[in-house]
Amino acid sequence: MKKISLKYRFVLAASGLTTAAAVLVGLTAGGASGETAPVVTAVVAVSLFGVALSWLLAGRLAGGVARLAAVGRRAVEGDYTARAGAGGPPEVAEASSALNQLIDRLRAALDVGGSEHVRLSSILNTMTDGVLVVDEDGIVELANPAALIMLDAPPGFREGDRMVTLNRDHEVLRVITECAGERTPAQGQVELLGSRRFLKVVAVPLTGETTVVEPARERSRALVLLNDLTELRRVDVTRSEFVSNASHELRTPLAAIRASAETLQLGALNDPKAAAGFLDRIDDNVRRMEVMISDMLELSRLETGQVPMHFAPISLPDVVTEELDRLRPVAERAGVKLRSISPENLPAVTADRTMVSQVVSNLVSNAVHASNEGDEIRVVTERTAEGIRLAVTDTGRGIEAEYVPHVFERFYKVDSSRSDGGTGIGLAIVKHIVQAHGGDVGVESAPGRGSTFTVTFPLARGFEPDPGPPPVG
Repeated sequence: MKKISLKYRFVLAASGLTTAAAVLVGLTAGGASGETAPVVTAVVAVSLFGVALSWLLAGRLAGGVARLAAVGRRAVEGDYTARAGAGGPPEVAEASSALNQLIDRLRAALDVGGSEHVRLSSILNTMTDGVLVVDEDGIVELANPAALIMLDAPPGFREGDRMVTLNRDHEVLRVITECAGERTPAQGQVELLGSRRFLKVVAVPLTGETTVVEPARERSRALVLLNDLTELRRVDVTRSEFVSNASHELRTPLAAIRASAETLQLGALNDPKAAAGFLDRIDDNVRRMEVMISDMLELSRLETGQVPMHFAPISLPDVVTEELDRLRPVAERAGVKLRSISPENLPAVTADRTMVSQVVSNLVSNAVHASNEGDEIRVVTERTAEGIRLAVTDTGRGIEAEYVPHVFERFYKVDSSRSDGGTGIGLAIVKHIVQAHGGDVGVESAPGRGSTFTVTFPLARGFEPDPGPPPVG
């Protein structure tokens, strides 16, 4: 810019000198007297003044242009706080004002675009549905975190990689290829074997952007939406299994009632002793159905959160004592002993007393059914880091390892105990009650060595754990 400035200065100076020379020659050629000398002197003086003035004006113009160029370079490099001064010739001042306005508008446009980008990124990152943008060549241009989780993205995957590196499921690739290739919406349902997820995949075409190599051709891309239907499908399967299991469990007592009624109709009613036996059988099966239906309704209310909970600090050992006293006659008829073990001064737990009583009753009743005559059931309450743990241990038949993970499922009964008259819902109720209290359930068992069922309840709110005795020394 300094070279350009000197150039402008010399051009203006040369122009002034040329003008002065022309005037001097004209005066010399046309002068007829000695009066020409003062005129020449005046012309030379004026010319020299014009040269100096032109030099100064050229310097101011060149300096203004240099400042404009410097401000423009800073704006190109991303410094949108750069401002051109308002001084200098009118043309330079006007150009400075226009450049400042241009920089302000550019910064405002970038601010709006940046905030929109941040807002869009925030929305995509917090969405529970997966979102992908895949071009016609299979390049993943955009993928939000939910999509990466649903498709089990490998650790090294990045936007810009191919779709086949993200997920190789043929149905997912088919939907995307069909949409991007044919530019028509496509959808499908996919069950991913690795994660056991069930996804609904919907792809719609995105058009309107041209490529750099072929400006006349629109670039085809697909917007892919992933909806995780795993939980809905699980609920649907659970509902179907519930209806199937309930029908199966109710069919057995109904068949026994019908057989007894038909036998009475065929003449057993005339035999008082036989009639009494069949009536007792009918009564037992009716009671069994009543218990089963009551348990089914209770489990349904627990699963849907319709059971009101009345939380308060309670003593778990006191609840255990009450339930063991109530169940002791039943255990004695089965020839089973009940024993309670609890340390003194256990802290209270925050729980619904009625619900906790049902947990203790179901666990002890389950242990009685699984025990043989002469066995002993121990109910132990103790303090743990998580809260207060209740453990019900029997020395009965035990459970095969393959059945252990399923014992808390509804209507699940171990084959060896199917004749005990249980409904298969009691342990499922225990699990839901404990989970509603923020606790946990567990079981350890082995065939012929008995079982230990454990539940943990949180401590009462506001209870501070005992720090223990001070260190010695």
